[in-house]
Amino acid sequence: MTGTFGNLTVDAVARVYGASELGVLAVTAPGEAHPRVEYVGGELFVGLDERDGSAVTQGQAEAWSQPFSDTVAATVASAGSLPDPVDGVILVEDEQVAASVLVESSRIEVGDVTGPPVVFVLSRDRLAIVGADDEAGIARVLDLAEQLYDEGGRLVSAHPVVLSDGAWAPCPWRERHPSLEMRFERVLRLFAVRAYEAQSVALQRPDVHLADPKIRVLDSGVTTTFAAWPKGTATLLPVVDNVIIADPSGALSVATMDQFLDAAGDAVVRTGLSPLRYFVPGEPPRPSQD
Repeated sequence: MTGTFGNLTVDAVARVYGASELGVLAVTAPGEAHPRVEYVGGELFVGLDERDGSAVTQGQAEAWSQPFSDTVAATVASAGSLPDPVDGVILVEDEQVAASVLVESSRIEVGDVTGPPVVFVLSRDRLAIVGADDEAGIARVLDLAEQLYDEGGRLVSAHPVVLSDGAWAPCPWRERHPSLEMRFERVLRLFAVRAYEAQSVALQRPDVHLADPKIRVLDSGVTTTFAAWPKGTATLLPVVDNVIIADPSGALSVATMDQFLDAAGDAVVRTGLSPLRYFVPGEPPRPSQD
């Protein structure tokens, strides 16, 4: 969309962000260089890119006479129409249309889905809309989420939002669909692993070990995550189900995340990183640990 706002001409397209990506950008592009975004709901935000692909930053937006929210609304107003639902699911594969749904929820017509609309923004070009009462449709969206993870692309969020009183709010899927809990928990862990991988690239430094989570599927079919802590080594530890403690002697032990934090007490520091990591103090890592 090209528009003139005050004495400034803006040629921009909408950009969908998840909280984890913004958390990484808080490290790589802080302050005035950070993308300016509008909060939508749950873990979702909408910002603007210039035509060259660079994000409109907080520093740039502060110089505008037009409110940023108005600029975003004007940008998405020209987005195309939503696709027709297929088996109860509307799959949006255009980021501009996806952003327009998040900014203007009234674009979803009553009757297109069964129950209040639920939105999954799995990636920037894969937004799925399904009815909150359509358990089979939600299961198909979770299938798509796993497929996108397997394909290795950039993901946005596995946390759906539901339309409530005209605004997007976190979807209480545990209460609505307890039979899908195992599927949801698996997808949440897959997306978390991908988010931590992206974060590690931004946090690389020689004096701290970056422990990334790994996936493990138990014999029961439950998907869990684990990360290793080389005992005595300064580490940024992700939030996982289990921590494997590697003693320098070669011995291994396992603790749940809660057990590990309880045992460490005040020695472990909760950081302000997103996704969340805990700093475990110690010596700089040896080269073989990275």
